[in-house]
Amino acid sequence: MSVIVPVYNVEQQIDRCVQSICSQSYDNLEILLIDDGSSDSSGSICDEWESKDSRIKVFHKINGGLSDARNYGIDRAAGELLMFVDSDDYIAADIVEVLYGLLVEHDAEISICDPVHVSEGESASFCHVEPAVVLNPYDAVKELLYQTSFLTAAWGKLYMASCFSKVRFPIGVLFEDSAIMYRVLERAHGVVYTPSRLYAYCHRKNSITASAFDERHLYIWDICKQIESRYANDSADVRSAAQSYRMSAALRIYLNAPKAGFESEVSECEAWIRDHSLDVMRDSRVRRKTKFALLLFIACRPLMRFVYGFVDRWS
Repeated sequence: MSVIVPVYNVEQQIDRCVQSICSQSYDNLEILLIDDGSSDSSGSICDEWESKDSRIKVFHKINGGLSDARNYGIDRAAGELLMFVDSDDYIAADIVEVLYGLLVEHDAEISICDPVHVSEGESASFCHVEPAVVLNPYDAVKELLYQTSFLTAAWGKLYMASCFSKVRFPIGVLFEDSAIMYRVLERAHGVVYTPSRLYAYCHRKNSITASAFDERHLYIWDICKQIESRYANDSADVRSAAQSYRMSAALRIYLNAPKAGFESEVSECEAWIRDHSLDVMRDSRVRRKTKFALLLFIACRPLMRFVYGFVDRWS
């Protein structure tokens, strides 16, 4: 089993991350630390860990971004199973044991857990929740797109390496997980999800996900178009799931993109929301906060923008 950790300028967090991996109750691991051209002491800290634990392999490469570092790790991983951990996050001591046990018990190829969202200065409170849910790949894709259970993130999941045999993360873009995760799920004959919270997702003020809106954030709109196109000839339920996911992206762009410089993109999303809002609101699987946003879009858009400032996007 290979754990892939892209590392870039996280000298304050990397020890916590690697320690959590080395302390796993399931210890038959290959741990790949991919130093993606760090300009701080992250690379040397990785080297220190390699000298202390024979399971750790450190690779130093020219900076290529998160996706490039993950792909680099996939290409060099020896394990039949893969897990991704971001270097500013950390994991529960039994996450590998739990997710591997679910794979074996249910003869699945991907197992998934939930995250604990941790702000700076806080500590994660991990917990186990029953029961686990077993899904075929078709239903797993729908769950992914409706965003009512597990997230599109690559982390918090354990995969058979074969799920990535013809799939790699797109390089140099945001939303790299959204771009491929539905394709990864398609390649699994079985998926099992536990609502146990075993992955500590750490929110940092200077992280990519906290960055101000720029042109890179528009890539999610292209991804949504690709997803809708992929399932255009499928049954109505998966088409509805794809439409729900695209609605979330349209609202994200409409509410976050500054009109100066993004007039055409905001107008396109506004028109798409207007044309599809009733269909999405009729869908019983769509998240309540999405439906509430659409009600405000129809009734009072200034109030919609005010309320959005108080919304927890991770809930």
